[in-house]
Amino acid sequence: MTTRTSIPVAGTPEALTLRPIRVKTLRGSRQLTKDENEALVQMLAVPTKPERFDVHSLMPKGSYLERVGRHFRETDISYSICIMQLISVAASWLTQNGTVLEVPGVGRILPTLWTVGLAQSGSSKTMASDEIDQVLALSEQSISRLPTGATAAQWIVDLHRNNGAFWFQDEVGKFFNSVLTQSHYMNLKAWLLSAYSHAPIANRLKSEKEKLEIEKPAFTFHGLSVTETWKSDIDISSMLDGFCQRFNYYIASPRRDTDIFEHFLYFEGPEVPRRREALAEIWSALCAQPAASGAYTMEPDVLPFLQKWWSGLRDTWGQSPLPRSFIRRIGFSVLRYLVVLHFLLGKSRHPIDVETAELATRYAEYHFKSALYIVQEYDKGHTSKVQKVAAIVKKVESDGQAPTGRNVQRRMSGNVRAEYEKGEIAEIVSILQQITEMPDLFDKSSSAGERTAALYAERDRIHERLKLNERKRNERRVRELLRAYRAKATPQEAVNDAVTDDQQNVVQLYLPLASTG
Repeated sequence: MTTRTSIPVAGTPEALTLRPIRVKTLRGSRQLTKDENEALVQMLAVPTKPERFDVHSLMPKGSYLERVGRHFRETDISYSICIMQLISVAASWLTQNGTVLEVPGVGRILPTLWTVGLAQSGSSKTMASDEIDQVLALSEQSISRLPTGATAAQWIVDLHRNNGAFWFQDEVGKFFNSVLTQSHYMNLKAWLLSAYSHAPIANRLKSEKEKLEIEKPAFTFHGLSVTETWKSDIDISSMLDGFCQRFNYYIASPRRDTDIFEHFLYFEGPEVPRRREALAEIWSALCAQPAASGAYTMEPDVLPFLQKWWSGLRDTWGQSPLPRSFIRRIGFSVLRYLVVLHFLLGKSRHPIDVETAELATRYAEYHFKSALYIVQEYDKGHTSKVQKVAAIVKKVESDGQAPTGRNVQRRMSGNVRAEYEKGEIAEIVSILQQITEMPDLFDKSSSAGERTAALYAERDRIHERLKLNERKRNERRVRELLRAYRAKATPQEAVNDAVTDDQQNVVQLYLPLASTG
């Protein structure tokens, strides 16, 4: 889609569609631009369902990720929150210990992940993150953290003292609202945008007593918010802001296997301290594994696999209502996930392989679905109205008629037409007709999830082959890491033993992949 940045002329369809929605600014609010209007119509046109979010596919059997998830089994807490908190802490530990991913021709990529999770009220979000922190605090590994609630001036001081630190932000929607709308946070927004790409930041205002400059700012961010309050703190147009698009979003869906009434107390019983100690010991072993920190490299077949996955998105998410700006940033975060997941799988001593890369793409898929779902949940009224018009447009076109506002109105009942303001149907049709890169978007079988399932056959085949010995392979890795950690083995001894172990449990993969288009 051609980039458009001009403000639409009053009275045009671009200015009138979704007319009640306005963009918050430091000076008040403004109308949507043509770009923003089209992006919103795209995102509202096709529904997605929260039940498609399955975090179990993100926790390989027998891995440390699954063991952490099992620690929460006797609760009704969403597995998503505890897993994302673990990944965030791991990303921060790796960053603080100088870990990078070396990509030939690209350079060094830091494993700094910026993640925002949304959950229903009463879902014990803070308890989940606190429990992960309590478990990992039992180990000998320390994590530097950024304090919350600081002013913009204090924030850059804190980051200067603890560059690479972990920033956990509860009620993140309210914080983002302040960053986007309050003038005293203006500098912070600019600093955060620069920090995303590790560009230098500095407070060089005359009013600042301490002149600070951070040459390569870096930190890992994990924010949590209640879904309902998020929508009031961050309006739908703000999700199109470049600042909000820097973050990967995830939906912490309620558990289906249990509910709140089955658990009066969480983490109760004599076995809980033992579980915490066991998880803390594995965390220590992961941090002590050979080459845990430093430069990570990739096997020769990893980039071809990722390139094949990325090109496959053209016919899946590229044809979806999710703006490409989201797709691009989520896709790039896969490179950061490579390092974190390889570390958590206990494979740091080896180059990153396709097994890790395939898992990283599943996290990206989770973020794709979540970002689209979040946007569509903002205003069910607008979502429903756009989707109704889109469905009728498809029927009109299939009958060989021109998809005009008049023809669409003729297909509507009187009650449905009454939902729209004068001229609104024609306005929505006008915008839909401008979206040219989305053929068959409104077909029932063309949702992002269904297209993905159809076109990722090759990736799923690899996934099934990897799962043949997944539990055995991951459990053996954990045992070997613990054995080496307990015995205080030298790095070389651990490497020699682990290489023998991995050779007994390798899954052969053959690339390049066959086309799935």
